[in-house]
Amino acid sequence: MANVANLEKKLFELINTKDSFAIALTGEWGIGKTHFWNNFCKKHRENFRVKKIAYVSLFGIDSLDALKFEIAIKSYSTSQSSDNLSGIKKVFQNTIEAVDLPKIEGSGVALSLSKSMITSTISNMVNETLICIDDIERISDKLDIKDVMGLVNHLNLEKKCKVIVLLHEGEANKKFHEYKEKVFDEILTLSESITIIKKDIVDDNDLFPIYELFYQTLNIKNLRFYQRVQSTLKIIIDNSGSELSLVSKKQILEFLLVIMFAHDMPKLLGSEIDFESFITILDEKNPVFSDRLIDLKSSSSQTSSKKDLHTLKQFEKLNEIRDIIEPFISNFIISGWGHFVVSLVRDLDLNSDMAKLLNEKDTINERNLEDSRLKTQVLQEFHNLNIEPKFAERLYYVACSSLSSEQLSNLSFYCDILETSNRSDLATQLEDHIKRHIEQSVRSSKSHMSIDDFYFFGKKPEDRFYDFTVNSLASFRTNSFSSNQILSIFLDFHKNSRRAWDSRDKDLLKLIDKDILKQVIWADIESNQRYRKLFIHSILLHPCLGDISGKREEIRLWILDLLRENIVDNPNNEPSIKMWLDNTNNLTENLT
Repeated sequence: MANVANLEKKLFELINTKDSFAIALTGEWGIGKTHFWNNFCKKHRENFRVKKIAYVSLFGIDSLDALKFEIAIKSYSTSQSSDNLSGIKKVFQNTIEAVDLPKIEGSGVALSLSKSMITSTISNMVNETLICIDDIERISDKLDIKDVMGLVNHLNLEKKCKVIVLLHEGEANKKFHEYKEKVFDEILTLSESITIIKKDIVDDNDLFPIYELFYQTLNIKNLRFYQRVQSTLKIIIDNSGSELSLVSKKQILEFLLVIMFAHDMPKLLGSEIDFESFITILDEKNPVFSDRLIDLKSSSSQTSSKKDLHTLKQFEKLNEIRDIIEPFISNFIISGWGHFVVSLVRDLDLNSDMAKLLNEKDTINERNLEDSRLKTQVLQEFHNLNIEPKFAERLYYVACSSLSSEQLSNLSFYCDILETSNRSDLATQLEDHIKRHIEQSVRSSKSHMSIDDFYFFGKKPEDRFYDFTVNSLASFRTNSFSSNQILSIFLDFHKNSRRAWDSRDKDLLKLIDKDILKQVIWADIESNQRYRKLFIHSILLHPCLGDISGKREEIRLWILDLLRENIVDNPNNEPSIKMWLDNTNNLTENLT
């Protein structure tokens, strides 16, 4: 059984078997001791063998008489679900508080009744009562813990009461530890709250495993934290405008747990990390998530700018944070629903436009999941030799809905299945859809695609789209090839310190001729000291040229010819070009 169940069993046995006792019920701050006690009493009250019950918090009580009076005034029969006389008692309490004894005595009226006597009279009625005293660690400076422990002992031994004291032992008054072994018959500990979270807080069994994983890996047991998370999750779901998928609910909950953890308990993330720095560091737009960080880490700190050093410092903090939250969620980044959660937690702002956009995305994701489930079902039928009605129609739908995510070799296989199923009409329609998809992909790509983009795992025998794809790529290159594309490839490489390049560009660079190269090296580019020389250097150093047999040397010779032609057209350039070529041994040395 869980700790909560064991604790319930132990307490119930003690209450119904021992004549009287004093027990300390301890646990971490916020673990749910008060919550546990209230639920325990509600569940078992009618079966208690005591006749009366009382709950008193020490918070705000500043004298022993006040505590005695509070116990008496808060006691009520266990046969009642609550204190039915609480209203009358409150009036009585206010009356006593209003008595001005000095004024009455000064008027010559003999008064033998005092507040302490009233309190004593009522306290004498507290016999054989189950009493819970809470918040002992929040005891007033005006109230001595020695007196409280004395009262607990008196209630136990003289009044035959069963006394439960709830406290966070680590936060309790130091004097409490001097008396606890003398006063208490037993010390019980509530060591887990996950049972309470599952039973009383989380109302969705599908989401509970996420709560449980967070609880177990980060060891956060504070009940109020999970109550706030669940309450915020409900706000998001209720204001989403449409039914969220389970996938999105899980993602939102993960963001909530981590982000609210950082908001409520930033000290657990490190001494130099507050909530705002946490949000900044984990934001998807932070430079720490860029490829440039690799270069910054390998470069000398003496040559790094202040901005670079700041990024490196943030990266160190990122690693500190991830060391803590990694067991719960890997590679955590604030994006999508995460930004929505941040605005709600930090700014109490339900951004309706953001929610609408995320809802639309959620609908798409849910549809994709449904299509994925359908594809799995259809293929299982085929491979399990257990084909259900309308198989061909369902396979056709699955294939059409997965054009952008499915390998062409698989799509070709689906066409084969349709033909074998005597549905050549559907096979032909699907083949047309696939070919249009290939052409559209080639035309709309921002990079220079190659056959490997479509056949990452290679060509399979009898694949009906491989040759079509090769021809589509070749046709697109022929129709769209221009010097501007080549210029863009070389400029990106140069401007990004020779780091930005794509191996797929070699298919375009193969097509360079001398005329295109002339347009590239004399293009109207940004002016900078020795910029064009450095640009031409970077052209010769482009990694893709090394993958094209003889192309780098061919381009070098063309550049030499073009420079000499430039001298003929512009004799004033001869000193600059001659010295440059001499210094680089005709563009073979000193190009770095």
